Amino acid sequence: MKKINYSIQFYGYWHIGSGLSGGTKADNLVLKDPNNLPFIPGRTIKGLFRNATQELVAFSSSFINEEIAKKAFGTEGTNGDSSSSIFFSDVQLDRSEAMQLISEKLSDNLFEIISSTKINKQGTAEDKSLRQMEVTIPLTLFGSIQVFEGEFAELILKSASMIKYLGLNRNRGLGRCEIKILS
Repeated sequence: MKKINYSIQFYGYWHIGSGLSGGTKADNLVLKDPNNLPFIPGRTIKGLFRNATQELVAFSSSFINEEIAKKAFGTEGTNGDSSSSIFFSDVQLDRSEAMQLISEKLSDNLFEIISSTKINKQGTAEDKSLRQMEVTIPLTLFGSIQVFEGEFAELILKSASMIKYLGLNRNRGLGRCEIKILS
């Protein structure tokens, strides 16, 4: 078994949705832990790595073997993934930074509200199209990947370099990031 530690450095606002509305505050809220700090579920990260691996397989089957990729990530089914050989932890703030933010009650400063509206053909805003979304400011999060079979470590390293955006509205400029392997 091998443990791969990594960081995700965000270069702009990003949004991992909670599925909740903030009422008058915002239409979409960021996913937060019980301490009001942003995090990314391991399942979300696994999906990103799976997608990056599938893109690499499509690019060249000699670069990444499709059978190894399937074995590494398991099969998708109605009850979720099965027989995966890789475990992704949740991705969170550095523990000491998180403790400082909590103790100084600064967690609300990690979030902003951005607004958008639909523009019609005449160049004016459509009625009732204003939307507000909570986003997280640029910061660095940390996570780990447990690789249960050694052959998959290289797969993870290659896939990490493919991930450049994360979260909602990636095609509108949110979520630009870089994954760095730490150990």
